[in-house]
Amino acid sequence: MIIRPLTVFERETVRNFYFSLSADDRRKRFCCTLSDETISRYVDRLNFARDTVLAAFDERAHIIGLAELVHGPERSEMAFSVRPDRRGQKIGTSLMEKLISRARLCGARAVCVMFLSDNTPMRKMALRAGMSVQTDGGESYAARGLSPASAQELTHWLFEEGFAHNAYFSLLGIARWDALLNRPLSATRERNRSLAHTV
Repeated sequence: MIIRPLTVFERETVRNFYFSLSADDRRKRFCCTLSDETISRYVDRLNFARDTVLAAFDERAHIIGLAELVHGPERSEMAFSVRPDRRGQKIGTSLMEKLISRARLCGARAVCVMFLSDNTPMRKMALRAGMSVQTDGGESYAARGLSPASAQELTHWLFEEGFAHNAYFSLLGIARWDALLNRPLSATRERNRSLAHTV
């Protein structure tokens, strides 16, 4: 699994991931059920320069988890979503660990996450991360104070982030090459025929 920050050029990737979520998964991610139109407007407002959008990728370079860190003056807010078929594999936990590290490096004094009280996996993730959880009605709120990051941690993050980007694009190239090699013969012939007509 590769985890790396997304850039402004990958806004459509984020949009398509959220579009793929079921109504219940959207409810758990956004604490309410959202239409495609509302999600699209939300994604349009994402600030990739100010905030952090992390994605976890599988061995085919497909997104299997997405996490956001929105920086605030007092605390940074986190949000998570993992593809249904990949849950229970600590993907959300890995994303949370990365976001907490990123928040510390950005100077945040605390992180928090809001979630529906029936979202048991999110509650377990928050408790494992040392967050205190409070529940009021149908919503829960988890928070944790942060210590400043050291220069060594900053160096490690920069190295790790560079490695993740390189690993992802290598993986993407391999996945695309494999797709070409495994393309049905008829499709390859059709492509060659089309190329012949353009010459």
